[in-house]
Amino acid sequence: MQKTMTNYEQNVLNDMQGLSEREQSTLAKIFHLIKQEIIASRLNEKQITEEFLSVCGTWEDERSIDEQVSAIYSARKSTMRTEKVL
Repeated sequence: MQKTMTNYEQNVLNDMQGLSEREQSTLAKIFHLIKQEIIASRLNEKQITEEFLSVCGTWEDERSIDEQVSAIYSARKSTMRTEKVL
């Protein structure tokens, strides 16, 4: 058996002792999920952001923010469809 490197590893092993193999399996799956989905995603956040931006590109517009917002509002059209729902 491999020697643990930290007190935290030892604590996890101690907590798992005495549990059934099924319970240990469940905890191992939960630990793996946390490691992959939460911890790994934080480490890869910068890479994920870069990948997202490479697909979407950057917003390029010569107009000021106020001009862009005004254009968005003026392009909106009202509809009578929602009046029937409300």
